[in-house]
Amino acid sequence: MTGPVAEMFGVKVRAGGRTILDVPVLEVRRGEFLGVVGLNGAGKTTLVATMIGLTRPTEGRVRLLGQDLTTAGRWRAAAARRAVGYVSQSTEMNVALPLTVREVVETGRAGPAGLFRRYGRADQRLVADWLDRFELGPLAGRTFRSLSGGEKQKTLLARAMVAEPELLVLDEPAAGLDIDCKDRVVGLIEDLYLAGRLTVVMVTHETGALPSATRRVALMRDGRIAALGPPGETLRSDTLGSLYGARVRVVEMEGRRYAIGLGSKERP
Repeated sequence: MTGPVAEMFGVKVRAGGRTILDVPVLEVRRGEFLGVVGLNGAGKTTLVATMIGLTRPTEGRVRLLGQDLTTAGRWRAAAARRAVGYVSQSTEMNVALPLTVREVVETGRAGPAGLFRRYGRADQRLVADWLDRFELGPLAGRTFRSLSGGEKQKTLLARAMVAEPELLVLDEPAAGLDIDCKDRVVGLIEDLYLAGRLTVVMVTHETGALPSATRRVALMRDGRIAALGPPGETLRSDTLGSLYGARVRVVEMEGRRYAIGLGSKERP
């Protein structure tokens, strides 16, 4: 399929009597890595949830993989969403269910395999392959709830990838991880992107969590896209300082841009 992976036109989402998302136009190009950056509450999660049909817009149109989600029937919209791998910031497995790592990853096949179809050998091979790629094989029999933060995140990434998605959407995939785990997870995400024809949209409030392969960055503030362009244009001291309302210094290392806060703009 050619053309954009996702498109939003005149989209507004209202909740609690106020507009929490206002996007006149946004196009996610096939094969690109788009970063979405902003403070907590800026509308980042609402943006991606609306983009993939998990949140219905109050106004406007959303197209996903050529399907107009705002007019499509239930089954056609669900078919488009099956081509999306989504790792949510709030993804949690029910701790009352002692699911193993393998079982969690297998749930990612529910869409492609069909909810009520038994997994075949091809499904099992695919699950085993992604467990190995993420070095989760030795942990396959462990319960998900017993894993470290980094191991849980790798498990959820493997779960998303067994669906063989065209679009991978990641909401704060490195949040809460220690420095080493964060770097490993970001490296895995970059490897996934560079290894195939995958389109990635990654939400983060840390600019340094965006891999060097990031092609464009959308800066969000108050539910709106304040700036959109290549990292060299958007992840700068002046643009980020305006976004955060603070003095910011940007340091580039190995292709990644780290924003360092220098305090309030009002300070001398």
